[in-house]
Amino acid sequence: MSLTRFLVATIAGAVVLLVMGFFLYAVLFMGFFAANAGPGAASVTKDPPEMLFIYLSELVLAALLCLVIGCWAKVSGAGAGFRTGAIFGFLLSLSISMMFYGTVHYMNLQATLFDVVLTTVRISLAGAVIGIVLARK
Repeated sequence: MSLTRFLVATIAGAVVLLVMGFFLYAVLFMGFFAANAGPGAASVTKDPPEMLFIYLSELVLAALLCLVIGCWAKVSGAGAGFRTGAIFGFLLSLSISMMFYGTVHYMNLQATLFDVVLTTVRISLAGAVIGIVLARK
């Protein structure tokens, strides 16, 4: 994989992660997460959030996903990218969410597990887009 292809796939994946993250967390399920917030959520939530670090986080995640799909799994195309993203996203999200649930009063178990589902969806879709970019000749 060329550096140019890696960068384009990473940026495309980051855009998908950002758009889906905004839609799922700030629009569609904002009320659900507010209703299932833990007692410590207000003390750790930044209002307003520091968007630069959210952008950078999604960019790093997309780069990691691009490495997993293009270099380690050595797959391309929407379907293979989606499947690889789903497996990677589920395992990564479950690990991080369980660590947070075990250490921070941020949200209840129901919201924690639902967050795993939403994150898996986001990373799967980003994986599909990355797979499409990597498959282009």
